[in-house]
Formats: sequence, C-alpha cells, structure tokens
Amino acid sequence: MSTWAPPSPACVRRAWLSLPNGATVYLEGTGWVCQSLDLGYPTAREVINPIPDQDGSDDRTALMGPRVVTANITALTGAGARIDDVADNFGPFMVPSARPVLHYILDRPGAAERTLTLRGSGYAWPIVGAAQRDIQLQWVAADPIVRDPVQKTVTAWSGTGAAGGRQYNLTFNRAYPPGGGTGNTANLSSPGDVGIRPLIRIYGPVTGPALTFQTFTAGGSSATTYFWFLPGYTIAAGAWVDIDAAGRTVYVNSDPTQPALNQVDWSRSSWPYLAPSPAYVLMQLGGTATTGVTQAQAIWNDGYLN
Repeated sequence: MSTWAPPSPACVRRAWLSLPNGATVYLEGTGWVCQSLDLGYPTAREVINPIPDQDGSDDRTALMGPRVVTANITALTGAGARIDDVADNFGPFMVPSARPVLHYILDRPGAAERTLTLRGSGYAWPIVGAAQRDIQLQWVAADPIVRDPVQKTVTAWSGTGAAGGRQYNLTFNRAYPPGGGTGNTANLSSPGDVGIRPLIRIYGPVTGPALTFQTFTAGGSSATTYFWFLPGYTIAAGAWVDIDAAGRTVYVNSDPTQPALNQVDWSRSSWPYLAPSPAYVLMQLGGTATTGVTQAQAIWNDGYLN
C-alpha cells in the first residue's frame, strides 16, 4: 500500500520571452513579479448550419483559430527595481513585426518546457507614482498550438544493401544516421493533445519514392494513406526532399527555389498526419534503385493546448 506524500514545496514555475536575435527577458525577476500569465484558449473556427426541418444544428467545427495571451506584471521600487526600466525592457518583444517566443515551465510532473510563438497586440504601463508600475502585456498567437521544444525524429529505412552513414560539411550541422542493410518500419507516436503534421525528409538514392502511413486508433482499427512520387522521379545520392505536411510544400534539399510538388503522384497522395496517443502511425518507405542509406525521417514537435 502506497503512502501519500505532499508535493515538494519548491516550485519550478517560470516564463520568459526570446527573440531570434538572442534577446531574452523573464516575466519575473529581481524587483518585479508576474501576477498572472493567462495562456488563453484558442477561438473555435465554427462551422455550424441550422438543420432545416428540426431543432438543432449541424456542427462540423474541428479547427482552432488564434488565442490571446496576457501577462500582468508589477515592478516595485521597494523590491529593488527601477520600475520604468523594467517596463521598457519589454518593448522589443511587443513590436507587431516581432515574433517573440514565449517559453514557460509549469509546476507539474516532469517540469516540461513549452513554447508558443506570439505577436504583440497590447502594451500598457500607466505612469502612476514612483513606487510601483503595473505592466500589462498582451499578444496574439496565430498558431494556437503550444509546442514541446524537443524535436522528435524517427527513421524508416528502405533497405537493400549495406552502407555506412554519411556526413556532409554544410553551413549547418547535418548528419545521415548510420545505414542499414535491411528495411524497417518507423513508429510515430505523440503524447500531445493535438494532432501533428510532420516534416518528412527522404534521403536518396531512390527512384519513385513511395511513403505508406498506416494509422492505428485506440480501438485497434487502422487506415492507410500514401505519399507517392511519380515513378520516374529520382532523388540522387547525397540529396534529399522535404515534405512539409503543415506548410504544404515539397522542396529539394530544403531549398524553396527547388519545388517538387509537380513530382508528386496526387492521384494517390495525401499529406501525412499524426494523431495524438493512443493512436500511432507506422511509416514505410519504398522505391527502386535504393541502397542501405536510403531512408525517410519523420520530424515533429509534440503539440499541446497548455
């Protein structure tokens, strides 16, 4: 029989903002406290039509719109703050053209970090007195899904032959995982709250690359979808193709000047989708002229509501 014990009194709760240029500001620090951080709830993109001959409506609402995020901060001279300096330190994060990322950790098991990309929509700090400054910050998150910053990657190998992994000296770090002589199926699963459309990266050599996705639901039923390229389309050795299911793009070597949407067999293909657990997806890569390093990687960040 287990014995209940109260949680640790230490609270890991904290939040901060970051910009692509490396600038960072915490919502709580020496001399100022975050009175509240409201992550909001996404607006529902309602699709509702009245039932013509009876009470009620047909409600096909399934998608989310933006969410509003609000932070209320108090700076106190008595706590060691220069209250006006605290207020204006948030300015760069409130410019409408900026896209700050909110990072936060809540007091819950695992103390997992979450991120949300924002756009400033409200910045109020009325100058009243010299001892206290109340600051209200407000943003809109056009993408309402909260992301786990830890990127997940799983790999399906096409098989045929054996070869070592390859590494290329590019301007950014990129490494091919070690090769394998036989094919395998990748298992994609996400513990998040919402479904994810992953990035699928296919590494050559392969001709007529064909991806198969078999989705299994909690009840044990399954459904199969595909993302196939035209039979004669070839990804050369040392090259890759990015299939961005969220952005609806297909680029060669991650280069927007090299689109490959016209090489997809759209009579058989649909954009990959990963439903949250307990559902999971088995991904397979097929094609011809493959080697032991021919592979498809599924890359994503788990998505949450809070």
